[in-house]
Amino acid sequence: MPEWTGTFAGAGLYPDLPEDLYHRDVVPEGSLSVTSARLLLPPSVPAKFKWAREHPHKSTAAMDLGTTVHGMALGTGAEVAVVQADSWRTKAAQNERDEAEGLGMVPMLAKDYAEAKAIADAMLAHPTAGALLEGVDPEVSMFAVDPEFGIWLRGRADAVTMAYSMPTVVDVKTTKDASPAGFAKSVADFGYHRQDPWYRQLWAAILGCDPDEIDFVFAVVETEPPYLVATYRVDAAAVDVGREQNRIAREVYADCTESGIWPGYSEEIEDLELPYYKRRQMEREISDWHE
Repeated sequence: MPEWTGTFAGAGLYPDLPEDLYHRDVVPEGSLSVTSARLLLPPSVPAKFKWAREHPHKSTAAMDLGTTVHGMALGTGAEVAVVQADSWRTKAAQNERDEAEGLGMVPMLAKDYAEAKAIADAMLAHPTAGALLEGVDPEVSMFAVDPEFGIWLRGRADAVTMAYSMPTVVDVKTTKDASPAGFAKSVADFGYHRQDPWYRQLWAAILGCDPDEIDFVFAVVETEPPYLVATYRVDAAAVDVGREQNRIAREVYADCTESGIWPGYSEEIEDLELPYYKRRQMEREISDWHE
């Protein structure tokens, strides 16, 4: 794997590319990630993708918690500045926060830091998740050119391991509900099923192997006590859907990049249908009223 020397050197795996540079995109002509690709497809529109790319959003407390858990579980991430205060309301706490941010650190209240550590410890203590995260190559950035549309693609694997019989990309997720039903809903809501084919295809393109020779596993931990942990693979049917969604997003990105046009919603008057379940609910309520 090539070392990061401060200049993008082309397709490959970059294990030491700083996270902030990855998110700012080191590819001169720009590249597409699986996370940003979601904004190209309904219910979003390309105009939202363009806005998000030009206006990076600030992190939230929930994002900081997830980032810190990632760092603790993987042994990476920005250094955390623990602030001994109950909240950010006091001037002293705010000054410590601002000072830490100025030094490139992540400021966290002591209680939040303790919670993050408990969550990370739970994940590492889990027999399967802990084994997957032991001795990994963490935060591996990858870049390759899409052979169909000629655009640059990028991804950043939380961890790459050889714990099983094939190279495995491990994606660490924090969630309120890590049960099979709960996390399946998160997969559908947030498009996580698209990560599996994106990372396997991207890494396979770099290594010159078949995507089926790469494995992809989610290591999931709940953010509330007792911090339960689970590990999942997405089923083949969902992966097939995600693969096709990824292809469509790449086509939209290529077309918009070439034309310079990033459309929003339709400029015509459209017929609007209520969601089916809402309409059925209203019909039942009307029926009940007449009984």
